Amino acid sequence: MAFSIINWNIAENIVWYVRLTDSGAAVSVELYLNQADAEDQVNLQASGESSGYGSNLEITLTNEEGATTPVSLFQDAYDWHLVVAGQNGDDTKIFKVREFVDMDEVAHPAYRNSALLEARATAEINAHTHARINRTVTLGVHFPDLDAGDILGIDSDRRSIDDLQQVLEHRIVGTPQSLVSEVDAVKFLELKR
Repeated sequence: MAFSIINWNIAENIVWYVRLTDSGAAVSVELYLNQADAEDQVNLQASGESSGYGSNLEITLTNEEGATTPVSLFQDAYDWHLVVAGQNGDDTKIFKVREFVDMDEVAHPAYRNSALLEARATAEINAHTHARINRTVTLGVHFPDLDAGDILGIDSDRRSIDDLQQVLEHRIVGTPQSLVSEVDAVKFLELKR
């Protein structure tokens, strides 16, 4: 078994370098702000130690005197900062733990209501993790049963398109000689980092 981080409950929400070592009786944890500091064990920000070895070791950290970035609990419902795993004799490991979210904190007093907070968080996540590709398409014929929400298959050899899109709006465009359907369609893309 090798040292590993199972869970994380630390604010500040920044990039951290976590050094896990075997102290001889337990797993020792040290937090640093950069890789070089973690390797040289200088500018320590916070540290703690488990009560032994195992697979779900809860560790509460203590800020070092003079720490430039003191840590606190992200969720006060838990009384630990990290949950780690490790065994006696495991080699020292340094982990780079990235921010778990890169959006600004929602701190407006209007969002102290839990339902509003959840709605705002969902809207923020959706706004930042999805893209919309809108397209207006004039169909060659009229489809009277086409409704908003229906899925439309669009293919064009000329434009190299073979796509499924959702109908947002359906308009009937006509002249005395013909009726055709014109639709506004959208495709949602999930963005990945």
